[in-house]
Amino acid sequence: MVLLRSGSTGSANLVASAAPSLAPCPPFRRPFAPNPLRGIFAGSGSASMSHPHMARAVVDLTRRPPRDVSLLYIGTASYDIAKFRDKQTDRFAEMGVAVDSLDVANRSVEREAMEEAVDRADIILVSGGNTLYAMDRWEYLGLDELLRGAAHRGKVMAGGSAGAICWFDGGHSDSGDPESYRTAMLKQFEGKASNVGEGDGLRSSYIGDQAADQGGNAKEWEYIRVNGLGIWPGLCCPHYDRIQSNGVPRMTDFDAMMKRHPYELGIGIDHHAALQVDGENFRILSTPGETGSVKIDGEHERIPGAWIKYVGEDGAVHSKSCPRSGKVIELLQMIEDPQKHLLLDDKVEACRKENPLLKD
Repeated sequence: MVLLRSGSTGSANLVASAAPSLAPCPPFRRPFAPNPLRGIFAGSGSASMSHPHMARAVVDLTRRPPRDVSLLYIGTASYDIAKFRDKQTDRFAEMGVAVDSLDVANRSVEREAMEEAVDRADIILVSGGNTLYAMDRWEYLGLDELLRGAAHRGKVMAGGSAGAICWFDGGHSDSGDPESYRTAMLKQFEGKASNVGEGDGLRSSYIGDQAADQGGNAKEWEYIRVNGLGIWPGLCCPHYDRIQSNGVPRMTDFDAMMKRHPYELGIGIDHHAALQVDGENFRILSTPGETGSVKIDGEHERIPGAWIKYVGEDGAVHSKSCPRSGKVIELLQMIEDPQKHLLLDDKVEACRKENPLLKD
């Protein structure tokens, strides 16, 4: 495997002191103290951010009334398609939040304009879609640096699916699904194949469902590990309790990915759940009325939640359900030497060739 060059600016957030952790903290990881970082990272993009419960939780992190809040939507991962922008921002607009968008998937924007848009925002909401395309496009334009800086200045980070993965060191991504490629998405939704996702175009079922399209009709593509912005440590798996069009449960494939990337701590987030971080504290949010993968003592039904995963000394993947609230220092751990222990996925380059980056 090829070593990953880390783009993280979070080294100042490392702490040397030991703290009780959900997972063992081996010598190559350290506890992570995120203050003053804030954000909500959901298992789904459209389904989560279009729900009033999640939208209100995002706005509440600003500690301002909605009418005094400005939100910047970045839809690069879903190629700036209006349908997905509207679905993920309508609830915010209904609350009185001022909504703007930064469309860079299909056209270049001057750096000064990107800086101004990011600086004006109190919330930066990233869409679901193709994580790999978004990350590559941001790096090409220099937007990745602006987003890292904004996060460390206290902007609220938000998003689901690709919009969750992008803030972490990396993630378990469906960017290898041909239906999430730029040409296919724009042809389907805008009829612009000549000009021309992680979750936004997601066709999935719950693990327990017996969906007709998850048998012999499963499509041939594989999940891949995609590099993120490195603001938060760990390997993020959204849609954790779902099966997508390749017929492979994400929670099962995530375990296999963890074995290929054994140094990283994994966090699996159910489709209808989110990880909320506010400085040193975290909460697990669940969309009311939805089901997930976490069993509650004494109850038959499972609720949406999140899981911490790690590879133990025995080489096996261990999983622990996240408590509903706690301290971030007990939840997340950061790699000591990213150059040595963050590994690229060998399948990434093939996906880049199949879904080429727009360079203008």
